[in-house]
Amino acid sequence: MIKILSAHIEEFRGIRKLDIDLDGKTFAVSGPNGSGKSGVIDAIEFGLTGQIGRLTGRGTKGLSIGDHAPHVDRINFPDAAFVELELTFPTLGKSAKLTRSVSAPKKPKIEPNDAAIVEVLQDVASHPEITLARREILKFILVEPTERSKEIQAILKIDDLGQTRSVLNTAFGKLNRAATAAEKDTKNKRNTLLQHLGLSSLSASDVMGAVNPNRQLLGLPVLDEVTAETKLDQGLAEPSSEQPLNTAAALIELTKLKDAIDGLPTLETPAATRLLDHIKKLENDPQLLIALHQRALVAQGLKLVDGPECPMCDHEWPDEAHLLAHLHAKQEKSKTAGEVQQNLMDDAGALSSEVANLKALLLEAHRIAKAEKAADFLAQIEAWGKDLASLQEKLKQFSDVLALKDRLEAGWPGMPRGFEVALSEFTEAVRAKPDQTATVEAQSFLINADQRFHDYREARKVETDAKKAREASEVAYEAWCSAMETELDALYDAVEDDFSKFYRVLNDGDEQKFVARLKATEGRLDFDVNFYERGLFPPGAFHSEGHQDGMGVCLYLALMKRLLGDGFSVALLDDVVMSVDADHRYQFCKLLMSEFPDTQFVIATHDKVWAEQMRSAKLVTRKTSIAFDSWSVETGPVVEANPDVWADIEAELAKDRVEVAAPILRRHMEFVSRLLADQLAAQTGFRADNNYDMGSLLPSAMFRLKELLGKAADAAQSWNNGSQKTDALARKQKLKEASTHKGEEDWAINRAVHFNDWANFTANDFAPVVKALQDLLDCAKCPECQGWLYVTPRHGPPEALRCSCSSTNLNLKRKPK
Repeated sequence: MIKILSAHIEEFRGIRKLDIDLDGKTFAVSGPNGSGKSGVIDAIEFGLTGQIGRLTGRGTKGLSIGDHAPHVDRINFPDAAFVELELTFPTLGKSAKLTRSVSAPKKPKIEPNDAAIVEVLQDVASHPEITLARREILKFILVEPTERSKEIQAILKIDDLGQTRSVLNTAFGKLNRAATAAEKDTKNKRNTLLQHLGLSSLSASDVMGAVNPNRQLLGLPVLDEVTAETKLDQGLAEPSSEQPLNTAAALIELTKLKDAIDGLPTLETPAATRLLDHIKKLENDPQLLIALHQRALVAQGLKLVDGPECPMCDHEWPDEAHLLAHLHAKQEKSKTAGEVQQNLMDDAGALSSEVANLKALLLEAHRIAKAEKAADFLAQIEAWGKDLASLQEKLKQFSDVLALKDRLEAGWPGMPRGFEVALSEFTEAVRAKPDQTATVEAQSFLINADQRFHDYREARKVETDAKKAREASEVAYEAWCSAMETELDALYDAVEDDFSKFYRVLNDGDEQKFVARLKATEGRLDFDVNFYERGLFPPGAFHSEGHQDGMGVCLYLALMKRLLGDGFSVALLDDVVMSVDADHRYQFCKLLMSEFPDTQFVIATHDKVWAEQMRSAKLVTRKTSIAFDSWSVETGPVVEANPDVWADIEAELAKDRVEVAAPILRRHMEFVSRLLADQLAAQTGFRADNNYDMGSLLPSAMFRLKELLGKAADAAQSWNNGSQKTDALARKQKLKEASTHKGEEDWAINRAVHFNDWANFTANDFAPVVKALQDLLDCAKCPECQGWLYVTPRHGPPEALRCSCSSTNLNLKRKPK
């Protein structure tokens, strides 16, 4: 449990110097767009976690804390940019000061350096999700189910579940392809055996019927059975090297080779054609090829991740989870490229099988040429065989396949020049040999039959092992998915109950029967919500943008409750309620107070009405809120000054530091000028660029105050209220005197004199300016509560000029005649 007591921010983002007293309670920062609110959120997030969510994630390439966290005028001086937080730890009964500098974001200074405090702060730093910005809300709602699953699992710190599922799925894919290839090889070996035996099936009786006549011819015992261990040529001595060739069998093998060669078209088989198309597609789309190379690199990198340091580029990330999330995001982006790669490798595998078939035919021709001692033809066969073996090896690696374009265009077989002629001549030479005896044919038949039978048995073993591996992988994958979905369903059931409850509170009186459903399936998270009891639909189907925003915030709160439980003690909400329906914002305050009473929310909003609603609902108070009026690069946010602003200025002047006192006065005057012009309903010339400044607002506000005090005196006269008349006239006289005093200093206040010139004054020059402005502003305050006066109602005929404590309450309505 941790609470923030105060924050001191210097030279950080758009803030030059700012002190905020949060008092350990929910705090609101309001102001128009561009006034510096988000800088406060960034600063507190940085102080607690060492990170700035706005500088990370999608669309932030090129941004970094070191280069872009310091104020733009201090980018070369990161030591000047720091955040100092005063913290309390209720469960420990301790307090501490945490100081974090942009120059060393991972090395905060903790005073005192208490082990228990350090442990709590380390835990807080590991949860950057305590910050929710407007841009992040809809990533839970209007996203693809796979992306929603990743985002929510990342928040719940269970994203390693999805990573494990992905690894198991990849393993199954590889083993499935291996099993498919083994099935094809077994089929080829079986067909080769059937063809040699002249059979259509491999029943034991059929095999014995083909083999036993040859065994009887050679005087060998017939086979009574055929098993996996049977040798079809058992008892047959190896033929001598001088034994004549089986001419008929040799001619059959050579004819097969000739037919295969004659059947090779220019661009070869469908597999080769498709493979060539894939390669050309990658050549014509460089980005796709780059994505593929990165995919391989990222896949290798994921295996090597061990800590926050990238194993590929040595860049150090905030933590291992962020590094893994970054790598998985890059891997997901290359999904299309991965599909192209998979199709390419599938066709490469198919072509590899065709290469193997051609090699098998060449092997038979090699055996025959070797027996006939045909040296020249033998050399051509060996050269071609080695070339095909090299091609087959290249078809296994993606990078090697990409380099085969020229080979595929020319014809993948790569048949040596003159091979057809050499084959024809050798075939005729074999055909011219004298007839061989039936004994030699039988010997050759049995030897070849046994070799093919052996090859088939080995292929069956490989296929069996590959199928077992595939089945085991599939069982493991399905078991993991089932177990993961069971656990996630239980988790998401709890989240959806909280989410539905929070959404009903937010929409009190509107959707009291609202329910939601979160369903996890194989890397997806489907999200459906009830629409006025008409059924469950995706949030974007019928609900308005405001309701979708409300759902996003409620789902975030439900997830944080599930993740941190009682440890959900601080949350930073950056303009997340901007499009929640105005009628539901009070309920949002109620939701935070009732469901998260122990959580300190720091809420930034550009909506003035919403800021007031937070105060009226008692979510925050005047003390635990701050309003920004505007912003400039030189001064940072123009803030509603603290009650001690004049004392601060006086203290700086006593040190002769006009350059410090001048910006304080400027910020205060800019803010009060806008505030009074608004609260007194002063008439000011319209500016399309909304660039109103002290020079245009302050005179109109003081003129309006003078007019209202005159109306108050007239109204008191009409009601015969002497005391109010006296009060109004006294205030009016004081305003006149203060205005006269200010007029004497107009040479220094006039808009023609740039405010920055104040810093060039001496303390004696500047003190009268301060006094004149202080006296003038006092005329617009209640002497009791020191609150600024305001007119009611803001629009239409004014009825009263009053303050918040009602000590000043001047009637402006005249008595009817």
